[in-house]
Amino acid sequence: MKLVSMINFVYSLDDNSHTVLGDAFKYCLVREYANFLNQPLNLGMFVPAIEVNGKWEVLEEPTENEKNEFGGAFSTIEEQAELYSKMKKFQQAKDRVLFEGFEVEVGIVVDYATFNHSRGRTKIMLNNKTINDLIKYAPTLTAKGQELSGLNK
Repeated sequence: MKLVSMINFVYSLDDNSHTVLGDAFKYCLVREYANFLNQPLNLGMFVPAIEVNGKWEVLEEPTENEKNEFGGAFSTIEEQAELYSKMKKFQQAKDRVLFEGFEVEVGIVVDYATFNHSRGRTKIMLNNKTINDLIKYAPTLTAKGQELSGLNK
């Protein structure tokens, strides 16, 4: 499901249920979507990342070598715990990603995300921007993005 403008979202609501309850529900959906669009962008919306001391760090999924080396029978309990912690942090960060199709340079602090689309690549600066600023790119929402936006209701 693609991110849509507020106008298109309102028009997409079914107009066949003009009851007080139906109109109240629609108002709640519109308000929820407006709040979603107004959120400031952060790197964790685009790629698995965590905020540490006010800066975003991109997380990389543990490689198969790491999983085999530190998860194997000859690894220490501490190494296994470290691998488990790294895998859990990555999965939690991945589950919070709201948009598909973005990438960043791993290993450096960045304040932008690169969006791959049919016309090429677009670098999107995150500073002082909101989700609403992404509408012109029509990015695809992840399941989490659909849930938080209310578009899946």
